[in-house]
Amino acid sequence: MPTPVKQLASEQETTSLREHTFWLRWRDRWIFFSQKLRRKTLKYAKRLFNIIMRRYRHFPKFHYPSSRSPYPKTTPVKSHKATTNRTQTFVLYRVIGNDLAPRHSVGQSRKNLEFILKHESALDDCEKIFILNRIVDPNEEVAIIKLLDNYQQTFLKIPFSWDDYRKIEWNILDHPISYAPYKLKDLRLRRDLAVQAELSLYRHKNNYVMNNNGARNLALQDGKSKADWILPWDGNCFVTPKAWQAIKQQVLNNNAYPYHVIPMARLLDNQSVLSEDFEPNPTEEPQIVFRSDSREIFDSRYCYGRRPKVELLWRLGVSGKWDEWAIFPWDLPCPDYSEAAGHYTQGGWVARLFSGKPHLERTDQQSSRERGTTRSEAILAMLDQLDDSSFCADTSASGSKLAGTNRRNPSYLMLLREATQRSVRAKQRARPTSINSLLQDLIIVALAQSHCSKPEFIQFIDNNLIKLFPHKHETKYSKQLQSVNPNLLVHTLSTLKELKQEQQIRLIGVELLDHHLEQYLSWLIDCHRGQSMRPKLGHLGTQYDLQVVALALYLNQIQTARKTLRDSRFRILEQFDHSDNQVSKTKSKNSVHYECLNLQSWIYLAELAETMDEDLWNFTARNRAGVQQGIDDFLQAFENNKGAKYFDRQRLAPIASAYRQHYGELKIELNAAPISQCKPVFPIETGIFPFWNFGKEVQTLPLRGADQLTTETEK
Repeated sequence: MPTPVKQLASEQETTSLREHTFWLRWRDRWIFFSQKLRRKTLKYAKRLFNIIMRRYRHFPKFHYPSSRSPYPKTTPVKSHKATTNRTQTFVLYRVIGNDLAPRHSVGQSRKNLEFILKHESALDDCEKIFILNRIVDPNEEVAIIKLLDNYQQTFLKIPFSWDDYRKIEWNILDHPISYAPYKLKDLRLRRDLAVQAELSLYRHKNNYVMNNNGARNLALQDGKSKADWILPWDGNCFVTPKAWQAIKQQVLNNNAYPYHVIPMARLLDNQSVLSEDFEPNPTEEPQIVFRSDSREIFDSRYCYGRRPKVELLWRLGVSGKWDEWAIFPWDLPCPDYSEAAGHYTQGGWVARLFSGKPHLERTDQQSSRERGTTRSEAILAMLDQLDDSSFCADTSASGSKLAGTNRRNPSYLMLLREATQRSVRAKQRARPTSINSLLQDLIIVALAQSHCSKPEFIQFIDNNLIKLFPHKHETKYSKQLQSVNPNLLVHTLSTLKELKQEQQIRLIGVELLDHHLEQYLSWLIDCHRGQSMRPKLGHLGTQYDLQVVALALYLNQIQTARKTLRDSRFRILEQFDHSDNQVSKTKSKNSVHYECLNLQSWIYLAELAETMDEDLWNFTARNRAGVQQGIDDFLQAFENNKGAKYFDRQRLAPIASAYRQHYGELKIELNAAPISQCKPVFPIETGIFPFWNFGKEVQTLPLRGADQLTTETEK
């Protein structure tokens, strides 16, 4: 029986409707997913673009020496009169310095010296002199001198002095603030560039220890009275008879030129140079021969690893691959041409003996970059080691300075009463308090214990330490320190260290404390969240340095403390400028609070630096901006700031006290109050050390008003 027409039409409509509904459903889904894919693609494209732009934006600006005006033509000195009635004499100086591992093998300088003494022939009309250039290791110096004496060689000695080394400052003022060490992490510099930027900070130390150009200039000074031609060369240079004849012929045939550039070839095997068929490819940084009446010398400002010899080649207008070596913001500028530019010739060759590291002696670009990076890292490692050996920190607790306080003094009685009240109050607390409150109690009780030993004080300290850190291996207790007030933590360590040295507190509490402090210091230095506080402006960055220095001194990590204090000098340059304003000022109602907190943190940081014989009090920029200028500017602005009427003026008392102790009278006059009547305990957020005025006898301070104790509850 045929299907009715109506039924067929209904089935077709149903099928069409289903197909239409299916398409609409999947079309909506397709539109949704396509839009989502487009958004995701756009999101990741933007992220990739930002990464590329960030890398490009933070890549240091640089320029090439070849961008200077064209090189002058090579011309002889027309006024020179050649000496033809006598034989021309030469004197070859070779500078022997310190081995730099891992750039060199240990003892490589002595091995190469022995190879030279054994295998290098006598050079016609040339005297050989060696220069011992500030060799740090006395045993190595004795071994080298013994070797030279055995071969009856003449040598000069430039001694290394620990006293002179300790006086050398960091290269802060000539280093761009935008590449301060605490900013390098965010800049994401390439590894070799980051090492170069850090090496710039050591430039003065590097110049003293390595003393490349200083030793070369000594050779020039000594040699001009000995011979017609002076060769102030590196200690690893080896001259074969064939090479010497080429050098001598080059110089004598062109004696109207006061400077002769001798190309150098690197050796991968010292024995190869002994072959008569040895033919080098001298493409490396050359050596220079000076005529005795030449005037140019090496610039002693340029340090080892940053083109000390190339600087003179630039001045003389000698072209080479060094014209494409970039000059970055932390480098010394490329010099202008000197009057002697163009008065040189090139010829001959000299071999450079093996350094002990084959992969660093190849001539390709990658090896050259790796060689430079390894050299810079070796210099940094050696200078850090010298710093560790030469600088010792007096990390005694600040409380020890107050020993012997008169027990009838009202300040002492007030401290004893407050410590007793807090130790009793702690037993009556039903709920746990914040870590900052515990630390403030701990400071007061520990300070009282250092002057009046009582069993209840020791019991309170031991209980609090275990309360803060009851378990050694649970990281949640270490995380408590991430919310601690940095200033309170600093003074907690200061007061506890004296009790720890006198063994007045239980060993188990000290072990728990030390373990968690090590974890916290590691978090500050290595963890991303901890490092994110390091480049902050204002009080956040200052307090980061304060915490790291205090923790490092407490844990006896002296190198970490010294490097952090080095970086703090950049913060001084960054925060206190010539416009009489702190960079750290914030446009908020609490700006005065944060500026005062920042200065208070600087005072504590400068006091910690004093224990390491470092002076942050008097470190200033070239425009005299520093901590003193910052305090003067803040107090001047405070008096002119009408919005500061709700600010507790007594918070200025510790700042004024520190100012008078280190700089003399304040430049602005305020109402005075006896220091013994000033508020001894401030709210925790002020960052002021409890009983900061304890033991101080100064009677006049530029402040007004005096209140009683203020605890953390009076906020």
